[in-house]
Amino acid sequence: MNAISSSNNRLTAILIAILVVVLLVLIVNVFVWLSLVSGRMMMGDMMSGGMMSRMMGMNGQTMNEMMSACAKMMQNFQSP
Repeated sequence: MNAISSSNNRLTAILIAILVVVLLVLIVNVFVWLSLVSGRMMMGDMMSGGMMSRMMGMNGQTMNEMMSACAKMMQNFQSP
């Protein structure tokens, strides 16, 4: 009887430890996800023009030309 109780206690301790580890990983994952989402939202206004062209190393005229060329290609696309 004592061996069964000891085995159950050991199994319970292992399951609780696994549960704590899984919960910690989940909490860290949520914090990382929230920090990524909040970072994108704060930079949302800058990504439309200035930040994107600076990241690609282009000036505004080149970016406008590229966007207009893309729009023309999309207008000329013909579906079968």
